[in-house]
Amino acid sequence: MLAILAVAVAAVVLFAVMRQGGRETKIIREGDRAPEFRLATLEGNQASLSDFRGKVVMVHFWATWCPPCIEEMPGIERLSRSLAGKDFELLAVSVDEGGAETVASFLKRNKLSLPVLLDPGGTVSHSYGTFKFPETYILDRSGVVRYKVIGPGDWTVPENISAIRGLIDHQ
Repeated sequence: MLAILAVAVAAVVLFAVMRQGGRETKIIREGDRAPEFRLATLEGNQASLSDFRGKVVMVHFWATWCPPCIEEMPGIERLSRSLAGKDFELLAVSVDEGGAETVASFLKRNKLSLPVLLDPGGTVSHSYGTFKFPETYILDRSGVVRYKVIGPGDWTVPENISAIRGLIDHQ
């Protein structure tokens, strides 16, 4: 009986999380068009997803308090550097509530120089249906999700690099 009650409570909580402001949250999947967004950069400028249309874009949702995110970040930076200048753009979207100061401190402490966008209220991550971190979307040149990875990935393995290069090479 206790197990049934636990499952019922979990279902109600999941349903409540999936509804936001009376609307159901759409879970973005491979083949969907990525939702447009505009966020502040770590430097205080603004950037939108459409600014990078025509490039292959990696939208990576993460947080400084997330152990798998922290473990994954050096590999993401290596990937970004290895594909720099090849019609590829990394958008590391931080959901940290502490904002720019928290993220800048984290990057400095970990010797990372990733391009970071700030989503402290989680508005953009929720528009993608992202509630667990890290979560990564690889978009083709027209903004369609071609790959979605929930949880940490090894972005330095040949298969992942090859998949992204395949999108870059596909005009």
